[in-house]
Amino acid sequence: MNINPEEMEKTRVARWGEVEPYGETFIESRLPGMSKRLYKLINRGVLENKGVTPAITGEHRFGVTLIEVPVGQGASLHSHITEEVFFPLNGRMIVTWGDKGEHALELNQWDCISMPVGVMRGFRNPNDHDLLIYSVVGGTDSEVGRISWHPDVLKAAEDTGLAYDATGFLKDVV
Repeated sequence: MNINPEEMEKTRVARWGEVEPYGETFIESRLPGMSKRLYKLINRGVLENKGVTPAITGEHRFGVTLIEVPVGQGASLHSHITEEVFFPLNGRMIVTWGDKGEHALELNQWDCISMPVGVMRGFRNPNDHDLLIYSVVGGTDSEVGRISWHPDVLKAAEDTGLAYDATGFLKDVV
């Protein structure tokens, strides 16, 4: 395959500052403590918002996301049917896992963790600055399926007016 520089730039490059984060990407988006900005670079992956288009489209066997997490914020307990890798780029990250989030460890900048298939996991930013996380989820968009959320997360999200439509994507019921 021969690809010229113009085509490479157009179809295979995502420039920081040009990729916009998405707002409500998951059912937990309105819950206190779960604020974050997701920059979808490659593949839609497990996002629950129909409007999300990655910066680099096409079939890839993985998805890449940059996650910008404000101080004290994070992600609720959830699991995937594929592996998920977290790599904090500019600070520490608390990773929790287990059916009730009963386990936790702290990653330092540039550490890496690969979460196994089906394990409930979440994370939090313990720093005094926004944390940037490089995340990779295995599988193509059609293979990765949906996220499985802890039942407490689904109940709390329902109380905020955010729910799923008949196709499994987010809808505002407020």
